[in-house]
Amino acid sequence: MDKLLQQLIPPVSVSGCEGEIAKVIRQLGAPYGEVVSDHLGNLVIHKPGNGKRIMLAAHMDTVGVVATYIEDNGFVRFGRLGGMKLLHMVGQRVKFESGVLGVICAEGDLEPKDLDESRLYIDTAGQKVEIGETAAFCQAPYFVGNTVISNSLDNRLGCAVCLRALELLGETDNDIFCTFTVQEEVGCRGAGPVAFTVTPDLAIAVDITGVFDYPGGKKTPLTLSGGPVVKYMDHRTISSRKISQLLEDTAKELDIPVQRYVTKQGGTDAGMIFNTRGGVPTGNLAIPIRYTHTPNEVADLSVAEQCAKLLAAVIAK
Repeated sequence: MDKLLQQLIPPVSVSGCEGEIAKVIRQLGAPYGEVVSDHLGNLVIHKPGNGKRIMLAAHMDTVGVVATYIEDNGFVRFGRLGGMKLLHMVGQRVKFESGVLGVICAEGDLEPKDLDESRLYIDTAGQKVEIGETAAFCQAPYFVGNTVISNSLDNRLGCAVCLRALELLGETDNDIFCTFTVQEEVGCRGAGPVAFTVTPDLAIAVDITGVFDYPGGKKTPLTLSGGPVVKYMDHRTISSRKISQLLEDTAKELDIPVQRYVTKQGGTDAGMIFNTRGGVPTGNLAIPIRYTHTPNEVADLSVAEQCAKLLAAVIAK
């Protein structure tokens, strides 16, 4: 899993500009089936079979920023792509598509309570960028024991889980479509069109979910190392009970602990897949992480490996 992440984390591929990460996933996925892309940039690894058409969906875009105005002195004004708190952004390094590095700064001596997007800028040390160019956090992943600390675990970790599941997958008659979707962070825009094309019999969205088992965190039943998360409901989706139960039953057979979760917030690609065409039974499998949408997200890689084993076992049935 760590070797996959070392390849999946670095590409600057925020929502709407997923080309670089798509190149990496295309190479990594080639051994497992035919790899194709659609007009939006969604990537599909197809492992053909005569059984059920099963769609996996992991979004490959990350949160980031887009240059909206260049000051006469070269400082870059920007807008956010995806949900990020300004407090987590100030002082952080970002990398633009062109390779230009910069740091996010606040005007004057702004206090945290006075932060406003219009008063932040990126200092690129004189390097030029263009309006419309996007950038992402650029911390290198740090591994300690089973834990990884990195930007972009949402959702490059989900991509890694899907690729690992394909690696673990034995023989199956099912027709597998492992999709890596675009523009999830700005409204789950890519999943619906690719699901319309794939026409799956059932689908499982593979994403992260935030856990708050740290000082001052809000109370939820989830912990970082408690096992894969079977999400029964979020703001966008009520998951298929049959798929949720299948995930839990299979996890029990594999002696993998699972965490159930119901929330009225957030959403994943499942929210666009389940109502495609005549409707698609869709489930939600999530990897717990701390500090979502920050430059330093935290995950337990042993849980990610459990997710991959569970996913492989479920789609083989």
